[in-house]
Amino acid sequence: MISESGQSTVVTQINNDIIAINSAVLMHSQWLAVWNKKLVCGQPITEAFVQSDAYKHCGFGLWYYGEHSPFTKDQDEFPRLGELHISLHDSVRLVVLKASQKQAITPEDYDNFIAKEIAFTASLVSLRDSLFGQLYSFDYLTGVYNRQAFYSLLEREFSRITRMSGVSSIVMVDLDYFKKVNDLYGHQAGDKVLTYFASYLKDSLRPYDSIGRYGGEEFLLCLPDAKVDDAKAIMERIREELAAHSIDIVGPNNQPLSINITASFGVSSISKGHPTSEAIETADMAMYEAKSAGRNQVKTYQYGTGEV
Repeated sequence: MISESGQSTVVTQINNDIIAINSAVLMHSQWLAVWNKKLVCGQPITEAFVQSDAYKHCGFGLWYYGEHSPFTKDQDEFPRLGELHISLHDSVRLVVLKASQKQAITPEDYDNFIAKEIAFTASLVSLRDSLFGQLYSFDYLTGVYNRQAFYSLLEREFSRITRMSGVSSIVMVDLDYFKKVNDLYGHQAGDKVLTYFASYLKDSLRPYDSIGRYGGEEFLLCLPDAKVDDAKAIMERIREELAAHSIDIVGPNNQPLSINITASFGVSSISKGHPTSEAIETADMAMYEAKSAGRNQVKTYQYGTGEV
């Protein structure tokens, strides 16, 4: 069963994470305001501020130790944020205990707290900015990488395989007769076909392969450590299974319809002697050869021979 929404849920998840972080920022500010008021006004300090695991029970802690999407948890800043939050609470506990025991709070105590608060806030902003960066790396409709982000991914892959003297494959994919879908059934149906196709590719590729929307109905795939012949075998399987699947759409006058689509694939390689720009160009050449040969085919470009 292939999800109709494709990877567009990626964009939704990241947006939801950003909203949740903004809410966590507000909860932290409210907690800080309550603590400051109690300290300045000499009000009784509740147990919630001094217990050893208070960091788990404040508003921010409830968010941090709750459920998160992988896009938040995989950020480098996420574990550091947790450490800074605990350290901040430790500093607060020290100040609170001194105040409750009528001890003088020294400038060093206060400066230490302020430094930790600044570090914590900076980390929180950094995490949110990283998620914003992730958000703008994805194509809004399909949820796969957009063109600019995918180029960056390919450059990193090129650097990796150059260091290792390896080879990876790149594939240019174009949906066949996609213009007819838009012309016959409307752009809403065309959008559904694109999101379906992106989801189909994601479900059909290896977990560490990557997908980018090159433009319109064209997609780029990166298959790390896959030789051209291996990538061709994978694409042949994907091509055959795609043609066998039907897609439910809504046609003119809200009429439910079921259609089939096919795609043409061009496979090339990235290696030390065949950098990203050339790999994209030769994959594009191979894809157009598949189009010229009748569509719904896989063609390859063999680096070194120049043969398609």
